[in-house]
Amino acid sequence: MEEKLFSVTISHQIGSGGAYIGEKLSERLGIPFLDRAILKEVSNQLNLAESELEHREERLSSFWENFNRLVAYTNPTTSLTSQTYFPTDKDLFQVECETIKRIAEKSSAIFLGRCGYYVLRDHPRKVSIMLIADQSSRVKRLQELYKISEKEALEMIRTNDRERSEYIRTFTKQDWLDVRLYDICINTTSVGLDCAADLAENCIRAKLRLTEK
Repeated sequence: MEEKLFSVTISHQIGSGGAYIGEKLSERLGIPFLDRAILKEVSNQLNLAESELEHREERLSSFWENFNRLVAYTNPTTSLTSQTYFPTDKDLFQVECETIKRIAEKSSAIFLGRCGYYVLRDHPRKVSIMLIADQSSRVKRLQELYKISEKEALEMIRTNDRERSEYIRTFTKQDWLDVRLYDICINTTSVGLDCAADLAENCIRAKLRLTEK
């Protein structure tokens, strides 16, 4: 790995501005911000549509989802007429890990979610950022982004928080809200998104000794 390459991982509660801050850091640091690009790469590797994988990211499949995939995979009619592959949750996690590591070995980049802080824990030049926000501001942001009601936003938060926590604990054995796992934790409600981007950038430059371009 080239000495000057570095990686930034952003873990975030839904509605806390993870994508916004990731894009801001990308502009300021001059390195790519990778979110859906990871999904696209994984879908290409598995020869599956992105839509088939998107709803499975950072969540464990239910018993019935696994059961239905098994039935479809072992159905004689299905197996004779197609080469459909039904990856397990572990398969998806491993492919995403390999993809993130491969990119990090070749280029500096900012990775959003997908256990990046854990996947790149041995990277010699990595900064891990955690973004949180108060529930009220998370609800408001989700309502604005997805044009949904307050009730729908609250349910999205509860579901996402629960599923993400279970997923990360399953594959990393860690509590992803443990601030000791990160270089910096920022409450975007307290300081605002742009100030959060400033703090994150300052942390990155200080830890990696990066100079202004």
